[in-house]
Order: sequence, then C-alpha cells, then structure tokens
Amino acid sequence: MPDELRLYLKERFSVLGPVSPGRFEAELAKRVGSPAKREPLLRAWRAYLSGGGREAVRSFYQEILKVPKGEALVYGMHLPFLEFYAREVPSRLEGRVLEVGAFTGALVGYLQRKRPELSFHALDGVEEAVELGKKRVPEVAWHLAWAEEADLPPFDTLLLLSVFPEGLVDQELESRLEPEAFWKRFSFFERLPLFARLLRPGGLLVYGHGPFLGKSPEGVEEGLRRLGFQEVERVGEGEYFLVLARRPEALALEEEWLEEVLREEEALAPVPALAQSLDLAEARELLAAGRYAEVLVRLPEGATGEAAYLRGRALFALSRFAEAEECLKRAMSEEAEDLRALVLVELGQYERARGRLEALAGRGGRYRLYLGRVYLSLGRYADALRQFVESGLPEAEGYVREALERITERMRRFAREGEWAEVSRRAEFVEDLAPGLLTREMLRLGLRAALLQGLFARAERYARRLADLDEAEGFLGLALSALRVRSPLDLRSLEELKPVEPYLTEALARAEIPEALLLLGMLREREGRYREALYLLERAARHGEGEVAGLAFHHLAQVKRALRRPLREVLGDHKRAHALRAYPAPYLFRLAQEALAGDEEVLARELLSRARDAGLSEEGVGEEELEGLLSLLERLEGPWAAFSVLYQALSRTPRPPLELLALAYRLSRTFRESPEAEAVRGQYLAALYAEGRVEEVEGLLLQELRAHPQALEVLFDLAEHHEAKGDWRQAAEYWQKALEVALYREKDLELAREVLRNLLFLRPHDESLSLYLEELRAVGRGLAALGEEPRALPESQEELLEEALPQFHGEHLLVVGGHTQLRSRLKPFLESRGLQVDWFDADSAGVGKEALRRIQNRLEKAHGLMIVSSYVGHDLSEPVRLEAERLGVPVHIIPGRARGATGFLRALKAFAPELFKKALKGVQ
Repeated sequence: MPDELRLYLKERFSVLGPVSPGRFEAELAKRVGSPAKREPLLRAWRAYLSGGGREAVRSFYQEILKVPKGEALVYGMHLPFLEFYAREVPSRLEGRVLEVGAFTGALVGYLQRKRPELSFHALDGVEEAVELGKKRVPEVAWHLAWAEEADLPPFDTLLLLSVFPEGLVDQELESRLEPEAFWKRFSFFERLPLFARLLRPGGLLVYGHGPFLGKSPEGVEEGLRRLGFQEVERVGEGEYFLVLARRPEALALEEEWLEEVLREEEALAPVPALAQSLDLAEARELLAAGRYAEVLVRLPEGATGEAAYLRGRALFALSRFAEAEECLKRAMSEEAEDLRALVLVELGQYERARGRLEALAGRGGRYRLYLGRVYLSLGRYADALRQFVESGLPEAEGYVREALERITERMRRFAREGEWAEVSRRAEFVEDLAPGLLTREMLRLGLRAALLQGLFARAERYARRLADLDEAEGFLGLALSALRVRSPLDLRSLEELKPVEPYLTEALARAEIPEALLLLGMLREREGRYREALYLLERAARHGEGEVAGLAFHHLAQVKRALRRPLREVLGDHKRAHALRAYPAPYLFRLAQEALAGDEEVLARELLSRARDAGLSEEGVGEEELEGLLSLLERLEGPWAAFSVLYQALSRTPRPPLELLALAYRLSRTFRESPEAEAVRGQYLAALYAEGRVEEVEGLLLQELRAHPQALEVLFDLAEHHEAKGDWRQAAEYWQKALEVALYREKDLELAREVLRNLLFLRPHDESLSLYLEELRAVGRGLAALGEEPRALPESQEELLEEALPQFHGEHLLVVGGHTQLRSRLKPFLESRGLQVDWFDADSAGVGKEALRRIQNRLEKAHGLMIVSSYVGHDLSEPVRLEAERLGVPVHIIPGRARGATGFLRALKAFAPELFKKALKGVQ
C-alpha cells in the first residue's frame, strides 16, 4: 500500500519522499535560491507555526503554491500520515464522502481510485488550492469554503484528517495534552458542531490529528461521547491514530454543562504575555527550574545581550534550534558563542561548529560529546570514539555504540579487500582507548588480522578474550598462536598438533569451524585413527572455503587411500583439492599415471590435462619421468601428442640420447610425411651413423622403402648411404629409382633434373642416361605447349653437370661434414670452377680438440663456411659456427640430407653471393 501511494504521489504531485518540518527552510532554499523571494513564504510559515489562525493558514498555502513543486513540500511533511490514512481509511468509507481541507486533492484522489464506486467531494477555503485541485483531480467534486461556513447538504462520511488543529497550533505547544487542555486549546466543543452539521445523522466521522502538536486521542473520544456520538472507537496508537464515530440525530451536549466547561477553560487561561514582566535573575531561576516556556513568554523575541542568551538557552532546551541560533547571534558574548556551536551541531552545520568545538574540547563534558558528533558526521570515526569516551557522559553511550559500529563496518570492508594491516590498526586503536570497547566482531577481525600478520602475541591476547566470551574462534586462535602459524596451510609438521589438541576440541565443542576440523582431522590421520580423521575431514571439506577446503580434500584423499577406498574416490578428492589449492604439475602427473595404472582412463586424461595446464612440459620433468609422460600421452591422447612433446624436448637438447630419438622415430611413423617427422628421421639416422651402427641404418631405410616404395626422401637417403659405403653401383640404382619417381610420379621437372645430375656424377659415361635427358626435354616441350615456361635443358650431359654453379675466381670455402665419397667427387669439380676448398668430412674430422683447432685456423682465411648438418655432430658444428660468426665469416647450413652431389651444389649456388661479397671486401 505505501509503495502504491508513493508512486501515485510521485506521478501526480511530484512527491519524492518525506520532508521533516525542521528541514522545511533548507528544502525551500533548494527550490528558491533568492533570499528575497523566499522571505514572503518564510513569514507566512512562521505565522502558520505560531498559531495565526485562519488567515495564517490561507496565507501560507497561497505562498507555497507559488513555489515550483511547492505542494510536494506540504505533502512531504504529511507523507507518513498520508500512508497511515491510505492504509486504514479506504475500507471504512461509505456513501457520499467529503474531505475537509483537501488542499490540492492528493488524499481524496487516492481514495477515489481505491473506492471508485463511491461519490467523493473535496472542501477547502484556499481558492488557489481549489483551482489547482480541479486540474489535478477532476474526478472529484470540489467546493470552495471554510468548513465552519460551508453551506452543503450532509454527507455519509466526513473526513477531518490533519485539518482540525490547523491555525491553532504553535511551536510552544506540548506534543500530548490532557483531555481538558485539548478541549480548551482547540475550542473543541465550540468548533466541532460546526463541522458535524456537514454529516447526516448516523453518518461516519473520521478524525485524524495529523503531524501537529497537542495530540489527545482520549480527549477526542471523550469529547465525541459528550457530544452524543455513538460507536466511538480508536484505530492505531501513538502518533498515528484515527477516531471513528457515528453522528447522533441531535448533539447531546447540555447547555449548563457547556457553560461549566467554558468557565473552567477561562480560569485556566494564562495571563497575556504583555501583562507580565520578569527580570533576568528570575529568568535564570526559571531556566534552572526547567520552565523554558515561561522564559520565552516573558523575554521579548527581539531581545539582545544577556536576555538574548537566556532566551537562546530556553529555545535550545526546547529543541527550537534555528530560533536559538538567531537569539545567540544577538547575545554577542563568548558563552553565547559556545552554546551556538552546540546549536550548529543540532542544525547539521558540522563544519561551522568544528573549529570552536575543537577549541572547547579541553573543557570535556558535552563539548567533547558534540565534537564527537561532528567527527562522526565527517566520517572520522576513531576521533569521534575518542571524544565520546573521554566526555564521560552517560548519554554518550549511544554514540559510542554507533561509532564502534562504523569502525566495525570499515574493518569488514578492509577485511574483504585483504587490507589486514588496516583492520589490525583499528582494533589496536580501540584496545588502546579502552579494552572493554572491543566487541566480539572486532575481536574476531582483529584476531584474524593479527594471525595473518604474524603478530602472535596480540593474536593470543584477542583469542584469550574471545575464549573468555565462550567463542569457538577464541580457542582456534589460541591453537594457531601456540603453533605460531598464520593458518593451517602454514603448518610445518603434524607432530606439532598434539599439544594444541585441547584447544581444538574446545573449539569444535562450540562450533564446527572448518580450520579446527581440518587441524584435528590431520592430527587423527597422523595418529592412524583414520575413521575419526575421515569424519572430521569430510566436514572440514564440506564447510570450508578456498585453500582450507582444498587442504581438507587432500588429506581426505590420503585417509581414503589408507582405508583402501576405491581409486576413483581417492582421485576424485585429489581433483577437488587441486581445484581449490593447486597441486604442482609433477604431482598431478603422478596422479594421472596412477589413474591410468588403475584403468581409470577418464580420470587419467583429466588429471593429465590439468597437469599440462599447470605448466607440465618436457622441461619440467626428468629424463626418466619424460618417458612416463610420453607413454601416458601416447595412450591417452595419441602418438601426435606424445611426439609433439618429445620433439620440443629434442629441439632443446644438444646431444639427445639415441633411445629418445628411436622413440621419436617410432612415434612419427603414423605421420611420416610431416616436416617434423622427416627432421626426426634425419636426426635419428645421423645419430646411428655417429654410433657406427650402419647396418641398422640400412635396415631402417629398407624397411621404410618397403612400407612406401615411392618415398623420395628414403630413396635419397639410401643412395647417399651407399655412396658413403663406396657402393657406387647400388647408389646409382637408387638414384635412378628416385629419378623415375620424380619424373613419372611427382612430375617434378626440376627435381628430376637434379637427380639426373647425380647419376651423371656417378656414371658419366653411361649412354643410357641420355635417354632420361631426352625424356626431360620432351616433358619440357609438353609443358611449353600447355602455356608454361620451363627452364631450358642443356644440350649435353657436361653442360647439365656445370649449369648448377657460377664461375669462381679463387674464393676460399670451408666445408664441414659430408662423407668421404662426396668430398672426393666434388672437391676436384669445385676447384676446376675456380673455388679453393678445405673440406673436413665427417668420416675423417672426428670431434677432438685438434680437429676443431685445425678447422678454426682455416676459418680466419675463409670467405664462407658450409655445414652439411646431417653428417656432422652438434658438438663439432656448433663451436665452428660460433667461431665463424665471431670472425664475421658467412655461414650456410644444409638442413636435413644433402641429396648427393647436386644437393650440395644447389646449396652452394644459393650461398655463392655471400662468398663473393666477403671476397670483395678484401679478406685474405
């Protein structure tokens, strides 16, 4: 209901929320910036508050309607009562309804929406309000008149809601009145019959006093009964109440009784203020006696000097702070300014009051109390708490609690942000100020902060106090401070837990704290009491959070392993532990191996994936573990996953073991045509050559050829293998097979030309090779007919041999690698082309220091260095390459196999420009 009403008021009357009458002037200043424009309304407001009668009411409402959204201010001051009326009144309405003093119609319009079947009328004596009400709520019948003078037919329901006291209430009136005082103050028996004539006999009167002073529900009930009203009842209590009654046929008040009541009221009437006088000494006595209203009556409103100070004191005591400040300004004394600082605090002007209160704080008492209130409003909670405590006043206790709550809120916020030093600093401040001020929550936060900072003496002190308060956290804190650990995660040895076992059991006797459950479960695990450990650790894992729960799951898995629970259950707890408190990658790898050994392939795959996510690689495992990793990867993720890891490991290993190369070769066979597989095969063959295991090389190549008879790389390797052995006939056969594959299967004219050149090197006088040359020419002509432009073939075999190289002019080339037959065939050919060659082949160079020294001495005079990488060890080629780079000698490395003589020549042709550049620089 309140939400519905507030939405209605916001949409139609721009009411955003409640407005305190004490904030009326401040809210008005937001709407009307100019003081001159505000002054007429402020005068009308003060006259309204001083009980200026009907004209004051008219003047105030006329002026407020001139202010932008001024009616929202009026309804904001009445909003809590409007919500009460909206909740209680609609269900009681009947027939034709008249609201007296409807202003612009907010309440009557809402009631009409709730009870549209009834007929609603609105009555008001302010013409501007009636005109605006007709626009705001056109569905209601409007009447312009004061209720006492209105000439309207009687209604079934008469609403006197927050209207009867208007014009007769001033600020000096008490909040609650006795019945007799109420009748006298509001001329109840004189005025109510004038309102009641608008109600038919048997009709319902609904009376609500509203936000005005002088309430007396008992006076209203008794007065209505004396007037003869029937079925009088009250709804609500305290400030919010309604009095309901049924009008009789005729009002039953007897004339004699009415005269008696009026005579009593005249006897109780106070002596007019103008007829009284009082000197300042008597005013002080009245102030001391607490008779503040009499002081205000007797001291003139515009008094100055000490009279203004005394009047300001009386206004301050009556909580009329704005008027008190005006009087104290006119007093022009130090003591008035001191009191004015307190008034400014009550008015919410804290910055204006702060300077003087800081100067007065040395006097203690209420000055410290008010300075604390200033600091509290400015967010300086620690300073505020100090002032409240040092004031020593009983009324400061409420403010002390509020300051402690604000400090605790900041401690909570810093705890959420992980700023434990700030949490600890605030707990220490409150403790230094007065240890008894530390609340339970402050002690808990302070204990946690002290533990996390390693301040174990302070942690023990806070824990002891919490334990004295029978708090479980206190006993846990005593255990952790005795262990000198910040949390169970920092525990160094399970043997340390036994001395603190009593603290842990005391903590768990009061509450199931995850940390205490974890520590006691770890102790029971060490003692071999696995059933108890299982119970404790399960609860710790269920109730714990973060790394505490992760450690609980870890120990739970160990306990279940000791109890011989199923492997899946054990590994499942390890998975949960890793999710909350990450395991190192090698540990996850071992768990994956264990899962695979236990036929839990799904778990093994997941654990292996998490191990790799955690950084597991070929670098992070030893040589023995690498083999286990590879077998795990091969089984779970396939050969390619295992090969990829091994390939990366081989690329970072200067001299990889032959076993790993053999494993890499085996894994690569399922994707033998990939570049990585070819590189591994070449590396493996080179390692076998280096070990002198030539028979194995040949057997491996023949096996490869049987599996793939058309594999060019295998044919090249077999041809070079037989060349290295000196078996020229067999080498030529394999070169011829390679030529046929390149020409007839691959249709690669350039590669076929290169292989044919190798055959010409081996069999220069073989006339049958000219047939291949003619075949190449025919293929070239066919490609030309199809629109391509193949490179023209030379006319003779000699020209084909010499076309691969330019003519050199005495350049000096150093070659490392290759076999003796390759060197013996090519060195004379190169020297005939004008190139000086120093060739250290793999068969004769070795890897000794003497060979390195000979090679490096020749480097100083060389124009270039070529390394046939597949025929030379890394420990020889790498030092040579580094020395060449230091000397500035160009380096060219032939990757993989050389493809015989023409492969080397092709590489030399690409390297020739570097040789020429170096030679042109004049390096000898």
